[in-house]
Amino acid sequence: MTPQNNRAMAKSATAQGRAAAIASSITAASRDASLLDHEKEFRASDDDALFEQNLNSSNNSEEDPNLSADVTAKSTTMNELATPYHYVPLEMGGNGRTHKSTVASTALIQEIGGLPTLERMTTHFYNNAFLDSTLDNFIRSHGDPHAKRFSRWIHQKLTPVRELTGSSVWDEERASRSGRPVTVANGHTIVVHDRSSAHVAAWHSPKRPDHEVGRHFKLDECRVWMRLHFWAMRVIVGDSSPSFTDYYIRFIGHFISVYEGTAPTFARDSARWSADQKNTQEYIDNGRTMNDVLGLSLGQALSQIPQDEADDTCWPHEM
Repeated sequence: MTPQNNRAMAKSATAQGRAAAIASSITAASRDASLLDHEKEFRASDDDALFEQNLNSSNNSEEDPNLSADVTAKSTTMNELATPYHYVPLEMGGNGRTHKSTVASTALIQEIGGLPTLERMTTHFYNNAFLDSTLDNFIRSHGDPHAKRFSRWIHQKLTPVRELTGSSVWDEERASRSGRPVTVANGHTIVVHDRSSAHVAAWHSPKRPDHEVGRHFKLDECRVWMRLHFWAMRVIVGDSSPSFTDYYIRFIGHFISVYEGTAPTFARDSARWSADQKNTQEYIDNGRTMNDVLGLSLGQALSQIPQDEADDTCWPHEM
């Protein structure tokens, strides 16, 4: 073979390598664009997520000091009275489809001890979720500050912007993130910057079996999630604020509907589950697998809860 042929072959190999690299780059970009489309599509279907996005973009407006002072005075009075149980309705906006925080919902946060209590609750939840045979498959990395993010989202959702503490702790946490993409299943990458992108990353977790990658949460998985989360509330909040407990179960019932439309019906049952220590012990003994709910049809699942709850199509909202 002549030197000219060797040089030609080398150039050809180099060109092929570059073409392959470009093709690989295009393929990766296409995969990531597909994942971004998935995120946008999911966010567009979630009125609360759209509300959060719009609210975040308008949070730079100046606060009304008179409003803040007035609400703070009301809050102090509520806190000092240490009130017994009182019903706090879920306030809805956006044509009745988005959750609205109120002075009353903020007072509930104060009753349980504020953000530190919420973070202890979410930490307890994630410590169990990391061990759960179902939920851990959705969690790409235990190293991410899941509990910190979740607690701050709860705090901000229950505290009206520009009122009381003017909670923006979740927005502040989001602003502090690096913006670096994380790698999920099949070489996809995504920037986890809010609730919608976090759940898309969960659906595409590299821990999930190949045939389940991209699939959204099903009813049984939502029931497992709610059981563990309400268990954490029972352990950390206990009986300190029955008003918060009642409100928070309805709050979760509202938000979980965007992931699975039938899941709200099971929120109250999920909250009761951890009241019986036999249930939690059996769950642990079964390798932290909830065999009593996994794989059930909707009809089978409905047969496990009280008939009045199974028939209630309005809860957790007002009629």
